[in-house]
Amino acid sequence: MSATMLLNNALIFGAALLLVIVASLIASRQSGRLLRVALRFVRAPDHEALAANLASRVSRAIVVVATVVAIALICAGVALTMYEIDTGPRLWAWAEASLLRDPMAVVWLVLKLLGVVAGAFVVYRFVRLVALYLIAGLRRNAAFAHHDAQLATLLERLLVTLRWGIALAAANMCVALAPPPEPVVRALETVTIVALGVLIARTMIVIAHLAVNVVFQFARGREGHRTLRYVGRLEHLAGITKRTLDYFFFVGAATWIFDQINPGGRLSEFGLIGIRIIALVYAGRVLIEVFELFVRELLLADPEKRSEAENQQRLTLVPVASSILRYAIYFCMTVMALQELGVDTSPILAGAGLLGLAVGLGAQAFVGDVVSGFFILFEGLFLVGDRVTVGNVVGNVEEIGVRVLKIRDEAGVLHCIPNGEVRSIANHARLYVNALVEFRLPYAADVNGVLAGLKAHLTEFRPRCPDILDDPEFVVQDLQDTGVLVRCVARVKPGRDDATCELLRAELLTALVAAGVAPQASHVVVLHNVPVPR
Repeated sequence: MSATMLLNNALIFGAALLLVIVASLIASRQSGRLLRVALRFVRAPDHEALAANLASRVSRAIVVVATVVAIALICAGVALTMYEIDTGPRLWAWAEASLLRDPMAVVWLVLKLLGVVAGAFVVYRFVRLVALYLIAGLRRNAAFAHHDAQLATLLERLLVTLRWGIALAAANMCVALAPPPEPVVRALETVTIVALGVLIARTMIVIAHLAVNVVFQFARGREGHRTLRYVGRLEHLAGITKRTLDYFFFVGAATWIFDQINPGGRLSEFGLIGIRIIALVYAGRVLIEVFELFVRELLLADPEKRSEAENQQRLTLVPVASSILRYAIYFCMTVMALQELGVDTSPILAGAGLLGLAVGLGAQAFVGDVVSGFFILFEGLFLVGDRVTVGNVVGNVEEIGVRVLKIRDEAGVLHCIPNGEVRSIANHARLYVNALVEFRLPYAADVNGVLAGLKAHLTEFRPRCPDILDDPEFVVQDLQDTGVLVRCVARVKPGRDDATCELLRAELLTALVAAGVAPQASHVVVLHNVPVPR
């Protein structure tokens, strides 16, 4: 790096920086005067205060533009110096080829550039008025009544995008009228592409969020509609929808920027793959929610038209069906995402099949439990809450899983029984069960009269015990050495046999005591070869 080149670059960019500062100061001071004259000419009310307000805004805009240009000049000077590019000869050659050859053409070029700047300012003011009018119209719409904050954010993002877009477009038109060196043109094109991509993506995100909120709010207010009520029930997807749209627009903007800078490059290809994967993941998530909603609507709709047992059976089937659908969609999403990444999924699918076969052979008991669980669920042999007897376990069913059945007995112990070991089932919760109480009567008693009195007593007791469904019956079960064995049979509600038996025993004891009947038993002991005492 030579001292001459360093000095030339420093002088040229320093002079350009000084020229920008001086021009900004002059423009800032003269803008106030021009605005006061213009407002006085059009006879605007309170033109002095209005001129001061507009002059302040114009001064801030000029300062911002001058700052951006100064930073660009400093960066360009540093970059050209690092790459050992001497701008002095290039600038002089450009001046000889354009400025010094035809001064009138230079004057005409300056007028064109000023016209471009003035036209950009007029276009921005017009587009700004249109944007304000559109946002005001949206605020008057009933659908956007509760979204003032989002509309304000949208207006701000829209104005920033329009301002910078029109400014960059004017800068590119000025470059087209007076072409600078090629590095400057490429730098301006890069800045334009990056700025437009980021600004448009940020604006589209606000628009997408607003649209999602409006759609779900509209669907929420149409619960009676046949189709929109389902959209309202998927409102919990609003959050993931917004995040997906954020990823989509940002990745899409980055992909477009990379493709414009380097068409057909690897980064743009990766961006397209990322967009497809984002869309795939979101579609899978929506499918899961839609299928679960469909399963609930299909199995749980109109519960009052079905019996309680059928409702319990469907409540048991819903989580199982939802889990199967969820895992199937996750598997398909994974395979399709790997295909998007260029991975050959054929060996993976073949390996998964072999792995499934190996697991099936090595876990036959597990597979048997799962298959038995499906038969238990679909056949509806018993439901959650039923009182059943499975083997030696008697209790209430707490959970019917795909692999394990959980029963809690009277002592509060939870029994986990594999579905494959469920061989015989006794269900105490279907229609009715019988409460059985056995007792003995002495042979000397009037058995028929006592049983008639007991039946009359239990008939009077029945209204106080709603669990008893029919009048109890008495059956002579056996003639034993200690007396007549009698069985009381009462039809009761499912699962209430033990509690009803306790009540029946108490009532039977009360009736027998009141009738003066008590079981009698005598035992004769015979002793052989023992002298009888006198």
